[in-house]
Amino acid sequence: MKLFELGSDTLKQDPAQQIAGKATASVAATPAIAPVETGEPLYADWAQTKLAAVQLAKLLPNADVKMQNATGVKPVPHIRISKTSPQEIKAAIDGPGLNSRLDSADAVQSKVSGKYSPYSFEVNGITYTLVLSTSRSGDDSKIGINRKELSPTNLGLAGQSLNRHSLIAATRAALEKNIRDEQLRAALLQLLDNAARGGKGKLDPALAEYIFHDIGTISQDFGEILAPLMVMDDNDEATFPVGNSPLVDVLMKKGNMSVKALTGSGTSFRTIADLMDKYESSISKDKKQKERFNILKQFHPSAPGLNVDKIISASATANIPEYTKMTEILGGKFTSHKELINLVSKVITKGANSYKDFLTMMLPAMEAGDWGLPVGLPADGKFHMGTGKAKEKEKVAGKPSYEANPPKGGADILTYVLGQGLARYITKGKDKEYYSTMMTDIVKQSNAVLGHITIKADGSIVLVTKPFSALEFQFQYHAPSHIPGNNLPGFIAVLE
Repeated sequence: MKLFELGSDTLKQDPAQQIAGKATASVAATPAIAPVETGEPLYADWAQTKLAAVQLAKLLPNADVKMQNATGVKPVPHIRISKTSPQEIKAAIDGPGLNSRLDSADAVQSKVSGKYSPYSFEVNGITYTLVLSTSRSGDDSKIGINRKELSPTNLGLAGQSLNRHSLIAATRAALEKNIRDEQLRAALLQLLDNAARGGKGKLDPALAEYIFHDIGTISQDFGEILAPLMVMDDNDEATFPVGNSPLVDVLMKKGNMSVKALTGSGTSFRTIADLMDKYESSISKDKKQKERFNILKQFHPSAPGLNVDKIISASATANIPEYTKMTEILGGKFTSHKELINLVSKVITKGANSYKDFLTMMLPAMEAGDWGLPVGLPADGKFHMGTGKAKEKEKVAGKPSYEANPPKGGADILTYVLGQGLARYITKGKDKEYYSTMMTDIVKQSNAVLGHITIKADGSIVLVTKPFSALEFQFQYHAPSHIPGNNLPGFIAVLE
């Protein structure tokens, strides 16, 4: 197949047949959006986008090329690329392979990502959508770093037990193999050497400047390797656990370590199920504590439902003001996301003002907790209700998400409101001291230390360690308002 055949009639085949590798040219696919008579672009459908993705993967052999279909607020299928640079993408699109031109995305294509900048290119009258899912630094030749790309798991160290010298050697080899950007690789190798010397050295000024915009990501992910290295001696071994988001990031004889960077980050209740079970057994005779713990128990892995269902269930169990007011407005109780969608579908209005009407109707629920602001109100809410001074930049969250599917979009916003309301109820309500003590008592059962690592702008590294038993922990919930179940609530260490 020639690259210039992309978008031709003979290649508009059934997606299932394309994926299976059994192309049948007589089967035509229906474009995702094809209002040609109105002068709008003819956007590539799933099959066409998949063909383009295959070709781009050949043109960019070192890149990670994936597909995402049109779902929810994302109106068209698109190609998502990482581990490459804008410059390399432009060369692939503009070069003889595709002989097209990389352009900025139009209003429709821009909706496929609220975080990264989408691009557009056209081949044979078909408009394709592409997203470079790497943070931009302003340098189009820079490949950049994705979250978790420098973690022990993605560098191939998970499951290995390594002494100090082996850890340095294995990390060095992993960087040489996986990091194509020569300046980035050189900076990471210098940081590795610096950590091995206790963190007091500095990066070459040019390298320090080069990674300045990525220092947060490097601290969070590469810090999981640097932190144990800073405390190991020649008799120590470090083991990086296999699995997703374990409570501790590295196992060592002198003390298991949970590594945090920047201001710290939360950890899901999913990682401490065994500690929750142990704590519950210890309070079996304390009725009041059991009632309080029952709210947190809704986030236990054994609790039924998805993350959104668990947020709703915990809010209903606590009977927080936001939940109570919602049931009054919606005319019924609910304990699952599906039930909430059903209730929302019965009260929303239709037409251009539907989003405004919905927010105005639900505003009393957002204000019911009396926290000094309407909790969970989307960033564009005040503007669309007529109380904001200026319109926020159009993003995926808020009105676009709501209008893509009003019953579900509305239920998602309300679930987010409940999550935010519950977080305030636990951390700022009348029982906040009890919950703070409870969270701390649960987590400190783990025989581990928190390693708070800071990589400074000059490349020097500071590591501060504290045992869990000496720390205070708090409840935490954070997620996008249009994807309230993106993160399960959990806990965070209170760092001074």
